[in-house]
Amino acid sequence: MMGKVGRNDPCPCGSGKKYKQCCEKKQDVVFLNEVITQEALQLQQELFEYALTHYGDALSDFIFQQIQHLPVVAEEEQETFMLYVTQWAIFCAPILDGRTAVEHYAQTRSSKIKRASTRNLLRSWTKEVPSFARVIEQETNLIVVEDIFTGEQKRVTLQENETIEVGNVVVGFLVSIGATYTFFLSLLELEKERADWLVERLQRKQEQANKPLRQWLATSFPELLHECFMPLLPDDFEIDDLQWDDPIHQQTAYLLKENMDRLHEQEPLTNIALVLWRTYCELVHPTIKKPELYAAALHYLIVATFFPYKVATQKDIAEHYGVSNSSLSAKYREMEEVLADFLQQVYEKLEELDDDWDEEDWEDELEFFPPQHSRITMERELRQLERVIQEKDFSSVAEANEYIQKALQNGKKPVASLSPKDEAQELLYQAFEEMDRKKRLDLAHRALAIYPNSPDAYNILGDESVALETAMNYYKQGMIAGEKDLGKRFFRENKGHFWGIVETRPYMRAKANYAQALWQLGEKEKAVEQYEQLLQLNLNDNQGIRYLLLPAYIELGKYDEAEELLDQYNEATATMDYNRLLVSYLKYGLHEELEDLLEEAMISNPYVIDYLLKKKRLPKEDPLFFSFGDDTEAVMYAKAHIHLWQRERELLEWLRETTRMQWKK
Repeated sequence: MMGKVGRNDPCPCGSGKKYKQCCEKKQDVVFLNEVITQEALQLQQELFEYALTHYGDALSDFIFQQIQHLPVVAEEEQETFMLYVTQWAIFCAPILDGRTAVEHYAQTRSSKIKRASTRNLLRSWTKEVPSFARVIEQETNLIVVEDIFTGEQKRVTLQENETIEVGNVVVGFLVSIGATYTFFLSLLELEKERADWLVERLQRKQEQANKPLRQWLATSFPELLHECFMPLLPDDFEIDDLQWDDPIHQQTAYLLKENMDRLHEQEPLTNIALVLWRTYCELVHPTIKKPELYAAALHYLIVATFFPYKVATQKDIAEHYGVSNSSLSAKYREMEEVLADFLQQVYEKLEELDDDWDEEDWEDELEFFPPQHSRITMERELRQLERVIQEKDFSSVAEANEYIQKALQNGKKPVASLSPKDEAQELLYQAFEEMDRKKRLDLAHRALAIYPNSPDAYNILGDESVALETAMNYYKQGMIAGEKDLGKRFFRENKGHFWGIVETRPYMRAKANYAQALWQLGEKEKAVEQYEQLLQLNLNDNQGIRYLLLPAYIELGKYDEAEELLDQYNEATATMDYNRLLVSYLKYGLHEELEDLLEEAMISNPYVIDYLLKKKRLPKEDPLFFSFGDDTEAVMYAKAHIHLWQRERELLEWLRETTRMQWKK
């Protein structure tokens, strides 16, 4: 057995150097690296908890806006999907003052970290974007991955006992921990068969994207992640592969595919729609005079069944196809009834569709999923949990969490008794999800009979009103009911934080609806007053009121107020950056700083310019959803603001000349 080596003794490695000048230093380095790694891993958990504690509501609302247009994933995979979307939001969502949760955390935490190396690692995390990488080598507790877009290779430390197969694709946020990288908290692993399909699909999307790679990954991650969860379908699926009894059935299929592809860009979902249409034709043998009606009804059936939120209403789709809303509604109901069994027994029906299909191509690959929770459902469940916590009177947050987790593990949702107010609100949550107008109105009236001060009852009555003035009066009644229900003391004590308190949301909805109705009726000063009050009540502005108030200020010539609002919500979006440029011109005329403001606006969204200068025609229909930084956001901005720009001919001429000179450079 070797004795302890003295610092001045010859190094046992045989180098001829003293131990203190050789391996002792190396051991110090190894030890230091281990310490830094452990500190970095600890920071990951702290960052996650910090983000959810301080910015939970803001992150939740941001995520909702970004994923509401996506079709649902399997119920058993929803939790995993939301975990990685939440990680993305922590790193990439500009939730406050244009900065992300990780940037806020780094600023707050850095001064408390003694070790400079650890501080630098944390700061480097603020620049990370999502990674999609192929595993190319495997070692003990370590893999080498290659980015599927850039080919860049990185050494990644795995958690203890974690193994990843070579050839698989891993998804997540790679953050530096010193000598190697690690995935922030966890990684999503895709086995080779799905990975091969995914890599080809994502690379094709990246080639089509008109954005720098890092910006594209940072802004489009939910859509890219969603591809990881969609069912695999045969690559060679074509309309002509199906057997059609009537040419007009096939013509309707092409019409449906064209519009599904254009509006949703979800190829697997389009294929499901075509399968449904082929099945409907097989079962009903419809005599079709107007293909648009059948395509519209099937399209809406897909939206109502497979999207977690209403990305389009019946009216939206009816207008898109040029059919009446009542005709679409009747045909949709018929299709829903005819295809109900098929939706439940998809595998048997797929086998009946065409004898030429290879059953193995479809087996275990095509699944139909129940609708995911809507935003209202999420609010409903949150309210239920709040009632449980209040009723049980837990001594600590930990005790409450333990109770809730045990209940969920036993397959039961925690329940609490209902007050008349809660009973009425439960009926109203049902009404929001109810498709039938008469039933929706009946539920609203029943809620008012139980608890007269129910703002959401008036919201529903207003939504269903034909005349705008009638709707406005209902919304006003809802606002007054909410003020009576909450009470003056509640307003004094909670001003500034309303939306974060779930019971305020029906009132906030009524007030926002009332403000928008006032604006549409020409009562613009009154509308602005309501918008301002909404922001005072809820500084985080989860409802997006700032996007309505800002153009209202500009239209009414309230440029000082507009500047203050822009400073308050300093974010890199088309609405804020282009309006900052517009307000600066309106207040000060042409001046040198306009070029800098234009550059910032074009970084946020370069597509807006062509619409403002009328180089590109605005589509007649609004996008069913939009993403920051792309053409859909540009359309939404231009439609809402182009009238403000068109009256400023000097500014438009400057814009035309400046962008022309920049293009020449």
